[in-house]
Amino acid sequence: MAKTAYIANGSDMVYNASTQAGVALSTALSTTQTGYTLYNPINSGFNLIIQMITVMPTTAPGAASTILLTANTNATAAAPSSVTALTVRNAKLGAGANAVGLAYSACTLPVAPQVVAALGGVNATGSTTPFPIQWETDGIFVVTPGSSVSVNCLTTAISAVISMNWTEVSAF
Repeated sequence: MAKTAYIANGSDMVYNASTQAGVALSTALSTTQTGYTLYNPINSGFNLIIQMITVMPTTAPGAASTILLTANTNATAAAPSSVTALTVRNAKLGAGANAVGLAYSACTLPVAPQVVAALGGVNATGSTTPFPIQWETDGIFVVTPGSSVSVNCLTTAISAVISMNWTEVSAF
């Protein structure tokens, strides 16, 4: 559990979205994204502070696969298009969502993303049961209005269940 997931002042600004089954991750830093993308609309007025990323592989790749966090930071570019939305939930389960962050299992980005972090890797076919990649980011990545982050594979595709937790704070 992320250290900052619970905010003592009772804030309801912590959110989560997860794929509901294994989804194929995009490769080669393409504008056509599958897997997971978190987008912060340009006029949201909030920054999305990533608290935790979890990737649980559901297939073994044909070769070793590197899983990456990528970013699209051109705040003047168009919003992602051709989206398949994921359900965003308040981390205070049962509370209303009302999040500004939008999560997608598929979308088209306006420009190709850039690698910002390596999350981990998966061995080739025939490997033992994979284990989850879980990263408590301690808030080091902030998705500003008009930006997005995605989970990608560098070269060899895998399928995985992916979730991300984030806190929304005023951008001003």
